[in-house]
Amino acid sequence: MLDSRCKRATLARMDDQIRVSASRVPAMLGMDHRCSPLTLYLRMRGTLSDDADNAAIQAGRYYERATADWACDAYGMKIKEGWSQKTLAHGPLSGHPDFVVLDEDGKVAILEVKNPFWSYKGDDWGEPGTDEVPQPYFLQTLTYVHLLHQTSTKGQWTPFELADYGYVCAKLAGGICRYKIPYDKAIISKVEAEAQTFIHRVVNEDPPTPQDEQDMRNLWPVTEGKVIDCNSALVEQLKTLADIKQQIKQLAEQESALKTFILGFAQDAERIEWVKDDGTRIPVCSLAANRQLDAEQLAADHPELLAKFAKLDTAAVRKHDKALVERYMRKPSDPTKASRVIRLKLPKEEQA
Repeated sequence: MLDSRCKRATLARMDDQIRVSASRVPAMLGMDHRCSPLTLYLRMRGTLSDDADNAAIQAGRYYERATADWACDAYGMKIKEGWSQKTLAHGPLSGHPDFVVLDEDGKVAILEVKNPFWSYKGDDWGEPGTDEVPQPYFLQTLTYVHLLHQTSTKGQWTPFELADYGYVCAKLAGGICRYKIPYDKAIISKVEAEAQTFIHRVVNEDPPTPQDEQDMRNLWPVTEGKVIDCNSALVEQLKTLADIKQQIKQLAEQESALKTFILGFAQDAERIEWVKDDGTRIPVCSLAANRQLDAEQLAADHPELLAKFAKLDTAAVRKHDKALVERYMRKPSDPTKASRVIRLKLPKEEQA
């Protein structure tokens, strides 16, 4: 292991080679919930390992080519094998785009493939053809487009024209959806400036401000045997923390006991109503089993919806036809998966 001074000297000598990769631009800007600026800083310093092999990334890697081929078939594009999978670098930025394609207009364009699985779903994706994709994917693809323009020599693509946009293709519930990211030089100039500043921080051991509890743990790994002194003010903070932890434990126990009692009282009832002395009935609690949209059956019965929506998710179809959604909401057949959420509906005057 290099000590701090040696590591800093090594980074300083490599200053002209250190770059922020396109996939890390969102993290650098604090726009990636999976990686904070401090986590990225520590990874670039080599003091924190990368999570390149987590489950989501592994799954995406397996499905990447299949999704790209599907997208090309759907949108009339062609992958240029000799142009793809190359590392592009310019200034403080670098990138390794998924694919370079010839699109249906005969233009050379970046194609980024996304298989979201459990990340960035739902309302993060807009209508196909727009640039409404999750912000990290927008910034990543925009950076690739910029790098492609900056590293392409005149006549390299003859007789093809270099597109002033890039594509994000994603496998969503409605099938393969393609989004178009325009080459915005104003945004890129700001990204380059931020990257220069970030690299300077990495070289000069100037970490970004920790954003949360995990950042603090990453920044300050434990030194065995080290002791730090504190004053009475911190002792009071520790006492407060101990009290809060005890309260949380007690409240969790009370919550569990109350839920057990309510579910036992309701048995298989879907809701509980309060019958007042005057005979008035007031709904006070719902215990309906969770339901999910049966998108497969909905698509089979209404194929026209596949052309209308990028994805057949509950929110999108509900805006179109609320009653239709209700007809295709299904309770899981497995009782262990049919969780019953207790939703309180007490009138405001009763909650006070």
